[in-house]
Amino acid sequence: MSEPTVQWETMRIDENAPKRAPSLADQTYATLKRWVVSGELEPGSVLSENDLARRFSISRSPLREAIRRLQDEGLLDVSGPRGFTVPALSVELVRQVYTVRRALEVAAAETATRIPSDALAAMRERMDLIGDSIDRGDLEPFNVADFDFHDLFVLNCGNPLLVNHIHRLRGHIQRIINWAGQFHEHTELAYKEHRAMLEAMEAGDTRAMGEAVDTHIRNVMDRLIDKLDAAREAATTD
Repeated sequence: MSEPTVQWETMRIDENAPKRAPSLADQTYATLKRWVVSGELEPGSVLSENDLARRFSISRSPLREAIRRLQDEGLLDVSGPRGFTVPALSVELVRQVYTVRRALEVAAAETATRIPSDALAAMRERMDLIGDSIDRGDLEPFNVADFDFHDLFVLNCGNPLLVNHIHRLRGHIQRIINWAGQFHEHTELAYKEHRAMLEAMEAGDTRAMGEAVDTHIRNVMDRLIDKLDAAREAATTD
């Protein structure tokens, strides 16, 4: 596999946090994370400090900080004294990630009592346009809006620690989605589940919201596992 090209990434910064320019460690972390999540660095790829320092043309200190952050998120594993591997992807990992996601996001939904009405109205309009796109077979607008939609309740749950844990999990979620690939039937069903979640948010019914989020994430996990099982079975019969 050819080496990924270094393109420095900008970080998603909390609007309430003090503004600062991304450090070399920040940029290295964001770029390495993009490579892992997108699959540019394939599962099982072995990396070394020497190789990464050469690719990024940086010293060991910012590189080690970036690697440590990715290890903390479970996106890199230690392999040897100064080596690292990209973790394998499996159905069991999907089950683990989505079980944790469901617990965290249901908790956020059940405490999101102050979602701004203008944000809900804007998302309702965006969802209508996304529905039209899905009808035309264009799944990209839904994919782009997915995390933004979930952030409607996540960012308004009143628990910064919970928000942080949910956002830290998203590298795994995006990596799984990229691995499994998008498929029309899944997107149609997920869109309908989002509509049910939006209706609960608009009604201010946090109990219904928690139930809708629980159903949605369970269903997404089941659909992903079914697709991956089918792909694995097809590969063994070829």
